Amino acid sequence: MKLRKTLPTLISSLALLAATASLKAQAAFQFGFFAPDLQLVDANEDVRGLRINFVYGENANMSGVDLGIVNSTTENFVGFGWAPGANLVGGDAVGIQWTWIYAHTAGEFTGWQSGVVARISGAGSSGLQSGWINLVEADLTGVQIGLFNRAESIRGVQLGFVNWAERLDGGIQIGFVNYARNSDIFPILPIVNWQF
Repeated sequence: MKLRKTLPTLISSLALLAATASLKAQAAFQFGFFAPDLQLVDANEDVRGLRINFVYGENANMSGVDLGIVNSTTENFVGFGWAPGANLVGGDAVGIQWTWIYAHTAGEFTGWQSGVVARISGAGSSGLQSGWINLVEADLTGVQIGLFNRAESIRGVQLGFVNWAERLDGGIQIGFVNYARNSDIFPILPIVNWQF
């Protein structure tokens, strides 16, 4: 009789323990000097809150405020990231990614990305990309402002010295040189180019 009552409790407890053990650890604060060895939270764990990276910090997922010289998130990022060196996201990003030198999101990006070089190499993006060189290796819905803007396809505005789009999909380019393969007028035009 006791076995019938304790066995389900034991099985439930073991299942709960296994489920808890399989969840990634999540910290509210991270301070790092140089990842992976010189930081409070292991590089393969998540941070949800504040991450301060003195030189280089790395975590799996990051949600919150991310400050440092080089910020690296190997999976997904949600929040505000600022770095004079680089902001690197290996997965998807939602929020603001500002840097002086290099911002890169390998997945889908939604928000505002800015840097000398701002690059989105994943599924696409929506929002604002501002920098000297802006690169979107898929579809962009939004605005690019920079010296050189390039997107596979754009629905929105490219404003820069040189604007390049394989396909304008309801968009306009304003700049010294504008290239859009499917333009309503000519593929290459100075000052303005469009396709609606």
